[in-house]
Amino acid sequence: MPKPSFFIDIDGVLYGGSAPVAKGPGVLNYLRKRDFGFLLVTNTSRMSQSQIRDKLTDLGYQIGLDEIFPVSLAAVEYLSSRFGHARCFLIGDPSLEMLLTDSGHSVVRHETPVDAVVMGQCMWPDFGEIDIARRLVNDGAEPIALHRDPTWPDGSVTRIGLGPIVAALESVISQPVTLIGKPQRAFFDAALGRTGFERSQTVMIGDSLSSDIAGAIGAGLKSLLVRTGNSISDPIPPGCDGELPSIADLPQWCDLNFDA
Repeated sequence: MPKPSFFIDIDGVLYGGSAPVAKGPGVLNYLRKRDFGFLLVTNTSRMSQSQIRDKLTDLGYQIGLDEIFPVSLAAVEYLSSRFGHARCFLIGDPSLEMLLTDSGHSVVRHETPVDAVVMGQCMWPDFGEIDIARRLVNDGAEPIALHRDPTWPDGSVTRIGLGPIVAALESVISQPVTLIGKPQRAFFDAALGRTGFERSQTVMIGDSLSSDIAGAIGAGLKSLLVRTGNSISDPIPPGCDGELPSIADLPQWCDLNFDA
């Protein structure tokens, strides 16, 4: 295989779960030293691109904004291409609201005609919001979800993700929900477009079988499953190219497979 490039998930890989935060920064430094391109790709929607960078910096990572591609940014780009300036009913945290408004879209939290219902991860969504969303979708708004991950790792706690919220809305509407993030091929295509990485030479490293690994396989990428987040004991699925105990083992994997 020619020199690889890497897409790297964040939650459960670089931090969270049992991810070895102390060794993570050295892994990214190793990739830079070896001139292996990488991009952090994440379904995290509770933090903006700059908030993700700041958190990683606090954990010892040296990372630039252009090395982070969160699903929230992909959602903004979708809304801009689809509507120009969209009026959105938002189920999501204030950071997502700020990103949408800073990008020229308008956000409402009450029942009023909108172009789109946008759903992002939030700590305590309620059925009152889903009730409003149902009526807005039935009146013509496009339902958009940043992802449908069933859970997310929050330190030692595994919390309910956006997936159950999407499922609740789907159960009361007749049209499909537009999905933005992993495992959607369009998300990986956008990441490839940003980086210029070759599809066949790009390896997705993630902890989620349903979003990271299945998404990579569907997008024609290679994939490595790490065992520090959502899929600690699940079997490796067909089409996955291997596993790592943690991101800390990536340098050894590279040294075994590629000449230094």
